[in-house]
Amino acid sequence: METHNMRLRLTERIALVSDEVFQPEAVWKLLDIQIICATIEFSTATVTLADADGKEHCACSRGTCPVKSAFKAVDLIVKEPTTLLEYSMDTATEGTDAIATTRVLVRGNALTGEEVQRNFCGTGARMNVVVSAVEAYMEALNKMLDFKEKFLLETSKSLPERKSLCERPKLVIFLGI
Repeated sequence: METHNMRLRLTERIALVSDEVFQPEAVWKLLDIQIICATIEFSTATVTLADADGKEHCACSRGTCPVKSAFKAVDLIVKEPTTLLEYSMDTATEGTDAIATTRVLVRGNALTGEEVQRNFCGTGARMNVVVSAVEAYMEALNKMLDFKEKFLLETSKSLPERKSLCERPKLVIFLGI
């Protein structure tokens, strides 16, 4: 009898295989994260990301746990619709200074003339569990954004070229006065 940890569902296998084949360029990079946790109130996360041009973007969000508040802050910056399908964390080492390994699976929308949903996987490994989670989430988002950009580029190449009104030849009449 197989346990859940020993078998991979089809969606997980597809995400893992496509992750090995598809290595993205970083669209967003995590620069800094600050978390405020409380036992009664919501957790607050302030996240700073750098875009592809190096410009810094900062957002703050509250959530029911530190990871959720950090993901929400990232979403405020990235502004791409995604659904978190899976979030898992394990330790790679033992003790209080253990390294947390995190894996997330997100579903994103790729524009293909009609909406197509595709899953993207990200992994992170840090001593700080929240940073590990955000790195995994960022990796999945970067894969999604890079895929979307490359897909749109490929589909635009296959479409027939259209000339705008400005590019059409103009009739010029010269009056020799």
